[in-house]
Amino acid sequence: MKKAVIITARTQSNRFPGKILKRISGKKRSIDILIERSKKIGHPIILATSTSKEDDKLCKHVKKYRDIKIFRGNKKNKIRRWQLCFKKYNIKIASMIDGDDLCFDYNLYKNNMFTKSILCCPGNIITGIFTNVLSSGTINKLSKNLKRDIDTEMIEPLIKKKNIKKKIIKINKIYLNKKIRLTFDYKEDYILLKKIFKKFSTSEKTENIVKYLLKNKNLNEINYFREHDWKKNQQLKTKNTYLNL
Repeated sequence: MKKAVIITARTQSNRFPGKILKRISGKKRSIDILIERSKKIGHPIILATSTSKEDDKLCKHVKKYRDIKIFRGNKKNKIRRWQLCFKKYNIKIASMIDGDDLCFDYNLYKNNMFTKSILCCPGNIITGIFTNVLSSGTINKLSKNLKRDIDTEMIEPLIKKKNIKKKIIKINKIYLNKKIRLTFDYKEDYILLKKIFKKFSTSEKTENIVKYLLKNKNLNEINYFREHDWKKNQQLKTKNTYLNL
């Protein structure tokens, strides 16, 4: 396959254990929502998870209820996991979906499936809207000479170290500089996501979800204060990655 959608997810989570299999809407779990939204992009979907025993349950659920491919690789070194996934399925370019981002904008991915490097979003975008689009060439550059078990959850240090040029995609202004948080790391995020998907279908356009939250700002008070904690955690992880390169 030349193009694909890769959902990166594992069962283990320090801040909210097992969140990828948490029920969000009726019987639908986080992973189910990610897969349903990924289908809107229009390319084959692959779950990229680890070979750890703790992820057996996730793979079992996906095999039973969802007709997508599963790739299992290194637990810590997700870049190496991605590289082997790209190689196995002969992928040239992929939409990279983070397992935390249940409200990601599938149209942003669908309209930006082209790059020889890496497509990223501006820093002032609502957290959880878009991660990146990667080419096979960029994956190979990122993976070259990496220690096998290095933690590469944060890829920004490697992008900088290897001088990989990024392209920032054009974003609807409705997604910029808003006090809205649409990712899943904490209990408060879980509460908001359940409210969102009680109001909307799991495949609702992200733009409509954001418009609803802008009109009902009291809902954002449920979890937006967690954005500070999330950013602090991201900064710490990034710093640790720099130290281990």
